[in-house]
Amino acid sequence: MGSVPFVTCMHRATQASVTPKPPVSSLLLLRQLNKCPKAFGSQSRRRCKRAASQPRASTAQQAPASAKVAVEQGLEAFANGDTTEALRLFRKGLSMNPSKDEARAALYNMACCLVKEKKWQAAADAVSDACNNYGLKYAVALKDPDLRQLRERREWLDATENIKGAVSKASLVELRSEAKAPFRLIRMFLTLGAGAAAVVSLGITLYALKGVLQGGKDAPELNGVLLNVVINGAGIAGTSWLFQRDLKARQRDRSSVEREEALARLQVRVGSDRVVPVAKFRGSTRPVLIAGSKGQISRTLQAAKPFISELRLRGVSVIPLESDAADFTQTLKSLKQEFKSSKAADSKGFGAPKPVQQVKQVSNEDKKWQLEAYETAEWLEWLEQQKKTANVKGDHVFVQIQLDGTVRSSGIGSPPWEKFLSDLAPLDDLRTRFTDGMGRSQ
Repeated sequence: MGSVPFVTCMHRATQASVTPKPPVSSLLLLRQLNKCPKAFGSQSRRRCKRAASQPRASTAQQAPASAKVAVEQGLEAFANGDTTEALRLFRKGLSMNPSKDEARAALYNMACCLVKEKKWQAAADAVSDACNNYGLKYAVALKDPDLRQLRERREWLDATENIKGAVSKASLVELRSEAKAPFRLIRMFLTLGAGAAAVVSLGITLYALKGVLQGGKDAPELNGVLLNVVINGAGIAGTSWLFQRDLKARQRDRSSVEREEALARLQVRVGSDRVVPVAKFRGSTRPVLIAGSKGQISRTLQAAKPFISELRLRGVSVIPLESDAADFTQTLKSLKQEFKSSKAADSKGFGAPKPVQQVKQVSNEDKKWQLEAYETAEWLEWLEQQKKTANVKGDHVFVQIQLDGTVRSSGIGSPPWEKFLSDLAPLDDLRTRFTDGMGRSQ
């Protein structure tokens, strides 16, 4: 088998701007892949689609004699849309003592096949293996359109914790917490230095005080030495207080950022078969979490109806979180309905027929306005931590998130929709670009 199928089908390793050259080996193309992360031109993709649409003389292939041949046959099967056969060949290549370049090609393209089959964790593991052990550049996986669906998954966020070149959650928390107060570290360093100087000065002053108490011809005056002791002691106490204040603020900000990053990993359902983490909404959506009983949530959404159009201009979307708390109003309505039904049954001798429940069709606009929480238990667990931090008590609460993922406000009951309209600028407003995310988050 020649290398022509590899050249025509592996769009991840070619450039549209490069003039055609004689066929080259898969290993050379893979080296070009790592040197040029932008090698995903539309012309190359069209070339791959044309190759996939051309009829093949025979789908049967000989057993690969080497890892390189297995990778090339796997690419050909992938171009023909046979991901099952492609995965088999890529795995076969990995078992044939491949070189570093061959293993990188097999793992990376295997990840693309696994994305097609929606096997997210296996695909993330393959990319992680290729980056950590076989020299694949993280930027390549970050820009490849074949991995776009994977990058929208929480499995990808979890994988970036251990991928070389990626920003881990711990690093991101550190960077974001320091960004909240960019001069705090400098201030803490200066305060610590001033405190250390006060300690040294106090030691010298105490030594002088010892000389005064022992008496002597050249001993300094007692009043002056005692004044220095008081000044140095006050300096130590003041710098210690300032340092402790900054240290507590730093820990508080870090805890806040950790909660926000945990929120970013919570997932929402978009459509019937798509689940994405909240992090993917950063920069475009201001989510508002509404927790409470079914009746409380229903009344809250009903109160928001007159403002939905203006709220959507500001990027506001709601995420209802139904808790197990009992709603007295809803319970009372149910009891009244049950009483009326039983009374009608007694008068007629037969129970009234139950109405057929109609399935409400949700429009595309409603899908943008109301998002569905995925794994509600995880959301409620996060909400409990947020309530403790913000000192908010009760089951019917709301939390409003800013565009950058920070918590803007939280409170008891329904969100103040009219106040949101006055406080939040539209997405296309300059104020959104320069002021969203400013201020202390909860």
